[in-house]
Amino acid sequence: MKKYIIIITCLLTTIFASYAQGPENRKEKIEALKVAYITKKLNLSPEEAQKFWPVYNKYQAEIEKLRKDFKGEMSEELLNLEQLTTAEADKALNDMIAFKTNEVDITKKYTTEFKKVLSSQKVVKFFVAEQSFKRELLKMLREKQRQ
Repeated sequence: MKKYIIIITCLLTTIFASYAQGPENRKEKIEALKVAYITKKLNLSPEEAQKFWPVYNKYQAEIEKLRKDFKGEMSEELLNLEQLTTAEADKALNDMIAFKTNEVDITKKYTTEFKKVLSSQKVVKFFVAEQSFKRELLKMLREKQRQ
């Protein structure tokens, strides 16, 4: 367990070192660390990894596109939160619900795809590992900001 914590700490420390570089380089490094983290957590064999990561990349691309589209749409709608009319607020709420629904639909679609290349147990581990990675990353970012 101690060894595992040391490895994660080293990985996350590498992320912070990348903040001195450009945002694209940072994003690439974070993605590389995420791949390593998830691969380790799932204990993927080379065969499993070869099948899993292309499916994951498609999943990630769909989720990112959905988030980017939603962010662009919502940023215009929510520029003046205090001055929203009831109709505008209702539209924003409906857009938020549509976004969440689409996100769930993509997750359902790819859960089926993931199960074609991994056992159900490993698919569950994947979703847990993905959330765990995000929590660890946020925790380290918060600690870095306090310093």
